Amino acid sequence: MVRDFWLTSRISWRSPIRRRAAAFASWLLPCAELFLPVTPARAREPQFALSIPAGPIGGSLSALSQATGASVGMAGALPQFHAPPLRGSMGVAAALRRLLAGSGWRAVQVGASAYRIERAPQTARRPATPEAREPAEAIVPGPPLTPDIVVTGQKRALLLQDVAMSVSIVPLDGQVSSRFATSSRDLSLSVEGLAVTNLGPGRNRQFIRGVADSPFNGPSQSTVAVQLDEVRITFDAPDPDIRLVDMERVEILKGPQGPLYGSGALGGIYHMVSRKPDLTATSGSMRIISEAVEHGSPGAGGEAVLNLPLVADSLAVRGVGYVTRSGGWIDNLGRNRNANVTQSSGGRLAARWQPDPDWTIDLSGVVQNMNSKDSQYVTASDETVHRNARVPEPTDNDFKSAAATIQGRIGAFDLLATTSYVDHRVGYQLDSSDASEQFGLRGQSTYRDDRKYTILNHELRLSPAGSSLWLAGLSFMQARSHNEASMSSAMTTVAVESLDRKITEFAAFGELTMPLIAAVKATAGARLFRSIAEDEAVEQAGGSSDRIVKTFLSPSLAVSWTPGKRSILYLRYARGLRPGGLAPLGQSVSRRFDSDELGTFDLGIRHTLPGSSLSLGASLFHTSWSHIQSDYLLPNGLISTRNAGKGRIYGIETTAEWRPLTGVTLSAGGSYLHARLVSTEAGLEVDDRRLPIAPDATGRLAAQYDFALGSWATSLSAQANYVGRSRLTFDENLDREMGNYTTASLAAFLRRNRVTIGARIDNLLDVKGDSFAFGNPFSIARAPQYTPLRPRTFTLSLARTW
Repeated sequence: MVRDFWLTSRISWRSPIRRRAAAFASWLLPCAELFLPVTPARAREPQFALSIPAGPIGGSLSALSQATGASVGMAGALPQFHAPPLRGSMGVAAALRRLLAGSGWRAVQVGASAYRIERAPQTARRPATPEAREPAEAIVPGPPLTPDIVVTGQKRALLLQDVAMSVSIVPLDGQVSSRFATSSRDLSLSVEGLAVTNLGPGRNRQFIRGVADSPFNGPSQSTVAVQLDEVRITFDAPDPDIRLVDMERVEILKGPQGPLYGSGALGGIYHMVSRKPDLTATSGSMRIISEAVEHGSPGAGGEAVLNLPLVADSLAVRGVGYVTRSGGWIDNLGRNRNANVTQSSGGRLAARWQPDPDWTIDLSGVVQNMNSKDSQYVTASDETVHRNARVPEPTDNDFKSAAATIQGRIGAFDLLATTSYVDHRVGYQLDSSDASEQFGLRGQSTYRDDRKYTILNHELRLSPAGSSLWLAGLSFMQARSHNEASMSSAMTTVAVESLDRKITEFAAFGELTMPLIAAVKATAGARLFRSIAEDEAVEQAGGSSDRIVKTFLSPSLAVSWTPGKRSILYLRYARGLRPGGLAPLGQSVSRRFDSDELGTFDLGIRHTLPGSSLSLGASLFHTSWSHIQSDYLLPNGLISTRNAGKGRIYGIETTAEWRPLTGVTLSAGGSYLHARLVSTEAGLEVDDRRLPIAPDATGRLAAQYDFALGSWATSLSAQANYVGRSRLTFDENLDREMGNYTTASLAAFLRRNRVTIGARIDNLLDVKGDSFAFGNPFSIARAPQYTPLRPRTFTLSLARTW
């Protein structure tokens, strides 16, 4: 499920399912109680370290929501009065009582973290005595509230209803549908416009709204920037596929994000937001997972999270660790079965120090190692999971990052300074026997590719305290990549290529929101940056080097109309670009590929009907893309880069969510995309050359039913996805079709006190389909290649929190 715009995803079924759920629970629930005894004691309300200045009540409530994640709302307009400051550690209810004290209003809890503002009853109050205790507020049933969603992908906390661009939010904390979402491919089924290749774990590329240049992992910069909190973790590397454990949410910002993120980010931003250390309470969780893949091998895994305050209300650490083994399902005939087993292990460690209420220092580190024992493509058809493989094709993906962020208040301004470093290494092996002769080898040969990517980033940002009207910043980034490739036979090893690339960027950026007329405002942004690209290539034919220095300006402008708190109509235009570079092993006269530029118009609307029972969203977009940088296959199977020409993209996305009954949520989404290469770099018009990877149409239907099964809180959900047709590449020789399939999944979660039991079935009907028409560059010209969908998979989990 995805929370698109301000949509809240809760999900699914009606009461006839209860009988089957009860039968399932009759034997599963006692097992949980046997191994994980639970206590009926109610956990105390979480405490938060708050520092909210005095000001209008509306701003104070927004700041409280941002700091705690609580939802606070009311029917009609908020009252207008001045709220007192909040300083110290307290729960949400206590904070609301202080903010509303003496105002004639009160907050009534209507959900686990939702509160409704209403008139306080006019009752006589007796004088307080030292012995008197404040009575606990009763939880009064009321209509569900749509919580305010905070977006941080624009480098400051903004309420989503104020964001004049297309954004999708996937909540990962407490949402049923996302509890087994561990990768970007899982999330792509819940986000309109997000497409992900399927070369294999740790080797995939992401594309948003058809801004796709190539399915191959060449030297060109990614069109989607992957961000973890304040850290940019990709530049020209594939998606490291960080496991989504103990994450709050993922934000997908659609359209060019050059003004805030610099070069690349032509299609948008994939922003992961982790849970931060809690300064007030010790907590933790453990989860055990097991899976069974039909026609394949079993898998298992475990996750653990520990939050530990070291100094009350001042210093805390939070650690995450996980180990998983995903079962394989591709059989190599005559060699081994279920060859494509993937093992992952990793963790995150974060520390937060708050020396005083106005300043926070965050330190964090991430380590993840991912190893796949073999590739996952076949050559016969997408109906089979068998292939004849001469040699194994393993992949190794090792990722490390470290970051430090300081943020606080200086006078009337909020300051944020962050420094991060990423070390990402990807190595893989391929059967290159079909290309042996082109490299002077005979018979069976193996190709080995080892890559190292590093990113060093410093950024300084300034904004007005308690306001998001403007933002200004300076940044420095240096991205390096080194690639060593060789080919070996029984007696000989040949060095194929060595490529070094360094991109250095200095930038000044900013964004400003200005009111125009009633309920209409404009948001303008710009980034001025200087890019220095240095390339050096060493190949069989010799060596070469290049240096390109350019100064760019990336602008954006949005106009929005917000007639009410839950409605926005916006029109946004933004530009983005990627610097040029040196093409390795190019066959053209010029070895250089030029910078490409992209501009997008986005017209969108988001609206929630009175009562918050129905929410709707739609977006129309048009993109013009010149000098497209594209990685392409040479006749010998190696990958180079060129400017392919001019592209044009237009499309529409729609989303809807409806809560017709208590506990029932229905949601749907769909997209249509027309993405074409319209002319070559020489200006020659071409016919029906589709831009790669992105399907022409997608559809999503989901439902969830939340109810009580005895003493267990139960959620049942179902989801169906249609993935339309797409093409592998606009190269005439490899213009293979893929996609055009429908999958379904079912899930059930039962929770009581601190125990949660989960069960899920993916690819419920065991649908066959080609998810990616590529696997090996050295043999794809000889025969089609297919990547079959993962067969029906059963997953069970048992979790305990404390």
